[in-house]
Amino acid sequence: MPHPRRLIWFCQTEHVAKQPEQLALLRDEIGLTTIMPESPICHTSGFRASPEVAARGPFEDWRERGEAWPKVSEGIYPPVSGVIGGFDDTDLCRVIEAASAAGIEVWGHIGLWSYGGDVYPEHALRTIDGASLDTRYSRWGIGLCPSREAINQWTKDGLVDIAQRYDVDGFCVDHARYPQPASVSALAACGCASCVEEGTTLGFDVAILHQALRDTVRRVRDIKGSRLQQLARDRLSPEQLWAALEISPHVTEWFQMRSALLAKQMQHFREGVQQIDASMVFGCDIFAPSVSLFGGHDLALWETATDYITGGSSAGGVVGWATASTNAAFEWTRSLAEVTQGAEADWLELTLQVLGVDDLAIPRDIEALDQGRDLPIEELYDREIARLVADTNDRVPLYPPVSAGGDPERTRRLCRSIADHGGHGAMMTLAPDRKETLRAIQEGFGA
Repeated sequence: MPHPRRLIWFCQTEHVAKQPEQLALLRDEIGLTTIMPESPICHTSGFRASPEVAARGPFEDWRERGEAWPKVSEGIYPPVSGVIGGFDDTDLCRVIEAASAAGIEVWGHIGLWSYGGDVYPEHALRTIDGASLDTRYSRWGIGLCPSREAINQWTKDGLVDIAQRYDVDGFCVDHARYPQPASVSALAACGCASCVEEGTTLGFDVAILHQALRDTVRRVRDIKGSRLQQLARDRLSPEQLWAALEISPHVTEWFQMRSALLAKQMQHFREGVQQIDASMVFGCDIFAPSVSLFGGHDLALWETATDYITGGSSAGGVVGWATASTNAAFEWTRSLAEVTQGAEADWLELTLQVLGVDDLAIPRDIEALDQGRDLPIEELYDREIARLVADTNDRVPLYPPVSAGGDPERTRRLCRSIADHGGHGAMMTLAPDRKETLRAIQEGFGA
């Protein structure tokens, strides 16, 4: 059976509530099928948790944590797992009603684990040695542990509660991941007792995996500058480079275990929702394929845990699909050069090789990467879409992200990449009143 074709608008709840007529316009102009509304105030679609669920919530005291979350003064909720109580859902109800009248699906939106650890350090990720995440990488997120049973069960109860009380057609949960792999510190997390227990239950020898990470750090620190220069010149494949650096297969297994931990919870959430309504689709945005495994997304495994695959932002941002590899390359290079004898230029070349983008016209300049200057955005994005298709097994539809608010020609090329590689639609941010953008989407996807 062919996968359903969808154009999904990742929209702001309050905006659509004020201009609901835009739904029918987008349906007619570009074939909009689905919306995924989010409020920037509560970081969900705008749900109000039932009193019974809210009463058991671990994050209901957020208003008392202004020192860790200064936006308390603005009434903005912290991005944490689940649905916090007390939000006014009037706008969301208006959006759901307007979407139903226009014949457009509504996917509910909540967050999960990749943020919130700074506000709730008692639930935050820990490294394999029990340390907090290094705050030098805080711009990529301080995540919550994904294995706390009480939080995950409460989150599931919230999803079930929403499915019972709101007329939504499915869910696109957000933050179902570890922090962006550019956070070097987060690559060795989470190592808390809950994650060790969960990993062991899934059949992994967690102690061996932890030791493999420690051994790898020592081995990389001891690499000689001349050896590094030679490897950079050899331009090896990622697999060959991994072997040349004598990286244990257990390191890959560590990242596979982390993905399995997340996939298990996603299956748990999906089962709860689909017990209410088997027709509801359930999925989330994932990291770009070049870094997905490092961030908790084994794509083949993810196909068994969700009903579709999508992403966040076709360009910049923490989950940006066109800058995911360059963000990681910047932070990895800077960190490796700090702790070894190697030069930044050599480490940068190797990190780009590991990420499979060294053949593209990426600036070999650390500051340019950090600032996103002169990047071949369209080529990087096309590479990610090709990898997405190659690394999956056609079990679920693929709806890659497209940021359509900028240059129409870029929007056209991004949409064309999806169409050319056999994707099934897109998760889009867009401005409905920009006619040139709508034309670019039409032309990019063609029929």
